[in-house]
Amino acid sequence: MAPQSWSLAVDFGTSNTAAAHTDAIGGTISTLPLSHHGNLLPSAVFVESPDTIVVGEVALNRAEANPAGFLPSPKRVIGHGMLSLNGYDLDPALPIAAILSAVLARAVAAHDGQPPARLVLTHPEGWSPQEIQVLLSAAGRLGFTGDRVTTVSEPRAAAHFYTRSDTITAGDTIAVFDFGGGTLDIAVLTATDTGGFTVIAARGDNGLGGKNLDAIIRRWVDQELRESNPELLNYLRRQAPVNVLRALEDSIRRAKELLSEAPSATITVTAPGQQETLSLTRDEFDDLIAPEIDRAVSLTQATLADAGVTGGDLKALYLTGGSSRIPLVHQRLAALGPIATLDDPKTVVARGALIATQALAPAPTAPPATPPPAAPVPASSWSGSQQPAPQRFPADVHVDQPTPAAKSRKPLLIGAAALAAVVVIGGGIVAAQALGNGEGDANASSSSGSLPSTASGSTSSTPSTGVRADPATRESVVAALPPSLERASDCLVSGFSANGEAAVTCRLDTNSPLAQGLDPLAPLTYTARVNKSEAKKTVLGWREYDKPELLSENTNRTAATRIEDKNGLVNTQFASMDSGLIITSVGFPDTATAKSFIQRTGLL
Repeated sequence: MAPQSWSLAVDFGTSNTAAAHTDAIGGTISTLPLSHHGNLLPSAVFVESPDTIVVGEVALNRAEANPAGFLPSPKRVIGHGMLSLNGYDLDPALPIAAILSAVLARAVAAHDGQPPARLVLTHPEGWSPQEIQVLLSAAGRLGFTGDRVTTVSEPRAAAHFYTRSDTITAGDTIAVFDFGGGTLDIAVLTATDTGGFTVIAARGDNGLGGKNLDAIIRRWVDQELRESNPELLNYLRRQAPVNVLRALEDSIRRAKELLSEAPSATITVTAPGQQETLSLTRDEFDDLIAPEIDRAVSLTQATLADAGVTGGDLKALYLTGGSSRIPLVHQRLAALGPIATLDDPKTVVARGALIATQALAPAPTAPPATPPPAAPVPASSWSGSQQPAPQRFPADVHVDQPTPAAKSRKPLLIGAAALAAVVVIGGGIVAAQALGNGEGDANASSSSGSLPSTASGSTSSTPSTGVRADPATRESVVAALPPSLERASDCLVSGFSANGEAAVTCRLDTNSPLAQGLDPLAPLTYTARVNKSEAKKTVLGWREYDKPELLSENTNRTAATRIEDKNGLVNTQFASMDSGLIITSVGFPDTATAKSFIQRTGLL
């Protein structure tokens, strides 16, 4: 009897990764356990070499001995270009491929060695085509190319999951509030008459999540120890080894999660010869985190305003992500619309991705157990020795916006032979030959395809059908750059919004005076586009809702830049109401360098 086909969905998160799979016979969707004690896999990686990468708990363990090889959140640096870890320059797709391999190995084991016929990957609604391509390139390293890999935005997936049993009619408006460990994403969607959803507004904050709340509790711990046990506090700050600090972080995280269900929780601080137990009540916790929750509510209000939606127009506000369990989040958001939560908020995106792709996508045939290798594809047209993700993208299929049937491409390259090089260790995985050698094959999964039309939110442009090289459109964006920045940048069209506006990805010449203070081995890349209406909304939104210390404006207040350092990740955004120019970048080492760069370019 021929093996039955099944599908796997992976929600690659900032802090943790979740997965779901279908039953080979009935097609029932269920969560895939990714460890012996839970459904989540830490999204951390440790690079021993480009051919040997460990992930999950094993990566966290290895970090204690050699921090230089540790990357806690690969999702945060997906748009940075080449990564430098443990002395190696790596394609950003490589760490992601290692995480996908860990998930795939568990999934294949659960299906008696039979690989999935389709892989579904989720991503933030605001990701650029280049960022989505890094995700697809990671899947391509494992043999998932062409119509065997599908991408779905996270809010669309969550919407499909939450509304599977609700009565949603065409024209109903819902919102998804995705509050995870490292990021907050909000999207407003309307139901279509085909059973899908259209995103009409989206915003996000890549520096707001559960880890921020952990850091707030840690500061509270320090304050308590300053009064009760200063000697222990001094030990933590100056002498404590990594394992002691990790134990404290775990205790803080457990206490935070317990406070969603109990009125109080304890945090244990341990040092040689002594131990301190601190009690934190829910009221104290609410007072500590209130400013961060207010930020989340303000961002939600701004997203609803972008969509022209009031509370009475909203059918439901669906909460997902582990941090959405916090009672204070429910209390503050209740004023904006009817709150709805179901099941485990940490896994709804992965399960919803399968529901979304089942809705319209035909079931693929089961792959052969050991197919022939896939042929390589020509490299990107980007000039230079360090190439970012290819500029030609496989189809990003949002099944609630039907796209033409994909052409038959390369066969699946996952089976007994490919998985033989993957060894699962504890909560992690050692990924060897199955990931390639990490050099020269960054584009191995690239194939031509179309970019579907998707509605864009206020934070990014999204692709339309077909990658078009329109010189005039590209030049209109480049011409909006300050002359100094235009001369020092190499720009390529990276996608188009639904109304045809070009987005370009530019790389800064490392020999330019503008590159002063930047790493010459990691050229700064940034995205630029022109949209006067969106630029005006962005500047006014920053001015009204954001922290004043994050903003700098020009004299007549028609242009502004927002610079924020979140745990070493510097997010830099610029918008001009006059020209409509919008620029985003995350490639600066610190805020001072980012501010200096903005001044040298003449943007402000």
